[in-house]
Parts: sequence; C-alpha cells; structure tokens
Amino acid sequence: MSEAKLEAYFFTAMFIGVFALVGVILYPFLGEIALAIVLATLVTPVYGALRAYLRHDGCAAFLVVSGVALAVLLPATGIFLLLVQEVQEITRYATTLDPGVLPEFFAYLNTKAHAILPSIPSFDFGALFRGVTGNISALITGAITSAAMVVFSFVITSIALFYFIKDGQLFVNVFFKLSPLTDEEDRQIIHKLHAVTRSLIQGTLVIACLQGILTGIGFLIFDIPNPVLWGSVAAICALIPNIGTSIVALPAIVYLLFSHDFVAATGLVAWSVLLVGLIDNILGPKLIGSRAQIHPLFVLLSVLGGMSVFGVAGFLLGPLVFGLATALFEIYKVKVRELHAAS
Repeated sequence: MSEAKLEAYFFTAMFIGVFALVGVILYPFLGEIALAIVLATLVTPVYGALRAYLRHDGCAAFLVVSGVALAVLLPATGIFLLLVQEVQEITRYATTLDPGVLPEFFAYLNTKAHAILPSIPSFDFGALFRGVTGNISALITGAITSAAMVVFSFVITSIALFYFIKDGQLFVNVFFKLSPLTDEEDRQIIHKLHAVTRSLIQGTLVIACLQGILTGIGFLIFDIPNPVLWGSVAAICALIPNIGTSIVALPAIVYLLFSHDFVAATGLVAWSVLLVGLIDNILGPKLIGSRAQIHPLFVLLSVLGGMSVFGVAGFLLGPLVFGLATALFEIYKVKVRELHAAS
C-alpha cells in the first residue's frame, strides 16, 4: 500500500470518527437545534427589518429572540397551568369515585349495552375512567417534575436561535462551500427545507392550534367539562388527516345528547362543523400558499415516526428529514433525466 493511500485511509477514518463523536455530543440537543432553525426561518423577515432600522446585528437579533420568548412563554405557561388544574380536578374526582356506584352516564352505557347484548359481562366504565385519568395525571406530573429540564432546553433554544438569526447566512455559505453539489442544487435543498418548515408551522401546526383553541372555546360555551384539556387533545388530533378534531367533538356531542341537552348538542355540532371544521379549508391555502404542497398523511407520519425515533425532538426533526428527502429526490430526478439525455 502506497504512502498516499495510507494517508487517505487514515484521514478518512479520523474524519468519520471525529464527526461521529460530534454527532454524539450534539444528539441531546437535536430538538433545541431543530426548533431554533424552524423559528429562525419564520422570523428572518422581522430580523431583517429591525436590522435595517437599528443598524446593529446583535441588538436586532436579541430583540427578535426576546419577542419570540414572550410570544411562546406567556400563552404556553397560561395554558399549561390551566391544564394542570383541570387534570388535578379530574384526578381528584376519579380517586374519590365509589367503585360500587357508577356515575349516571356510565350506568346508562352499561344498561344500553346489556339491552343490546344481554350475554356480555358487566363492564366497569368507572375503572376505565379512573385508569385513563390516572395515566394523564402521571404524564402531567412528569412534565411538572421535569420543569428544570424544560427551562434548560428553552435557554439552549433561545441561544441557538440568536446565532441562527444573526449568523444564519454565514452557516448557509459554509454549507455551500462544503457541499459537493452545485450551488443551484444546494439552493434547491435550502429552499425545500425552508418551504417544508413554513408549511409545517403555518399550514399544519398553526391550524391545529387554532382548531384546538376553537374546540376548547366551544366546549366552554356549551358547558363541556375541562375545555382546556379537551382543546389540547383536539389540537393533537387535528394532525390526523380527514378525522381531526371530530375524535374529540363527537363524544362531547354524544355526552350532551345523553344528558338530554339537545340545544347544546345542536350548537356544538354547528360550532364544530362551521368554525372548527372549515378553518383548515379557509386558512390552509392562505397560510401554505404554493410553497410546499405536503400531503397531511406524510406530515402526520413524519411527526409520529420522528417522535418514535428521536423522542420529542422528532416532532420537528421528522418533517425536516422528510423535506430533505423530497429535495434530494427532486435533484435525483433531474440527474437521471440528464443521464438519459446524455446517453
């Protein structure tokens, strides 16, 4: 083996090993980095306007990060505190529930079930209710106990966001220099990631949050217990294509019907269909535009798959990886056409 080949092999092994270690070091912060990249993509126009006015990169970036922190912290803290309060109320109710006496609603379900199928054994809906609420309470309690870690992650995200806003173009230029692809292909990748980011946040998450908020308001208006909790669940369910918030709205409507409150049930149906259901069709095209037409099924799968692989960080990493894959596939199609044309 020649000395040149030995040097090449040694350098390649050292290069791969060092960058593998860098990956291991940065892995715990993937979620914070992904969130900072997404937020930096969204607030870059605001940063540009402030920088032109203040003529100072650091001050403009600091003001933008401060604004983002306030915009995220204040509503998130309020919703979280209300959610904790409602879950604690549900937990207290579930723990004090007499196992021998089912609530009227559960007893009604048991009566109807036996009227349809007399041979089925009695089902303890109360035990199921206590089990579900216990699991939810455990999740909330875990979130409270990990508050210090949440604060630490928020600080890391804010620091990363500051530098991504201030030096974002520098990072992009370094990527262009290191990438073996043409500048046009590099720009195509950056553009695709930018489009996926905006589509994910504006066209999916914003609409899901709005649908969750409207669902919670509807539950509050029509006197459904724990509107904040069910509104939060509805925001998550809104990511499911063609089903969305109906998973939460339908049981609430059935609950009102069993309670013989037909006016409220009719009102909740109208609210869910006219306001919550149509918001996606009205705001979706305006928020997404023509930047990135991503099918909701792939958004959902990329979010769930990303979370199963990366944990909570996968909520953003999954769609970003999916966006990178689609960008590379488009470049691949162009290169295949060029090869066919050359042959």
